[in-house]
Amino acid sequence: MMMAQRTRFDLGIFALLALVMLATRTHSLSAYVHLPDTGWASFFVAGYYIRSRMAFPALFLLAFAIDLVVIGARGGASFCFTPAYWMLVPAYGTMWCAGRFAAKRMGASLAILPAIVVLAVGATFVGHLFSSGGFYVLSGHFKDPSLAGFAGRIIRYFPGSLLSTLTWTGVAIACHAVVVLLTSGQSSGQRR
Repeated sequence: MMMAQRTRFDLGIFALLALVMLATRTHSLSAYVHLPDTGWASFFVAGYYIRSRMAFPALFLLAFAIDLVVIGARGGASFCFTPAYWMLVPAYGTMWCAGRFAAKRMGASLAILPAIVVLAVGATFVGHLFSSGGFYVLSGHFKDPSLAGFAGRIIRYFPGSLLSTLTWTGVAIACHAVVVLLTSGQSSGQRR
């Protein structure tokens, strides 16, 4: 019984993350509201909640498929689709592993929230180094890449990645808190 509940929970979280990723990565709602991409946060949250290791490649394949559709079928810009694209594997892997670490070592109490935020910031930075650094060095778009040139790209692009990650991670934390409050109310009501 517990295993079936865990599997349903994992599938529910995966479906929710996939839905949000579809909405933000495709920019399908941009005509109404521009939502920042949830990719980084989705991998962090998936690592935190989903126990199956198959969720990582499944989520990555979803992100890849979305990018293929946006670039191919919808005529999106293919500027970022270079051999450096595969640096997203270690970038997203960093986020996934940070989420797993948080779930195993930190738990879910309110007291550890600052530590989870620090972990998310650090993982986003490392992931950004893989992603942006890989693009800078491997994409072929930059003549004579240098450390100074890359530092300028970090200053320019990392704040947006961090803001997006913290925003969506904050949404996940808020949803978690609401669910805990609602279920703890049900549990105390059942004891009466």
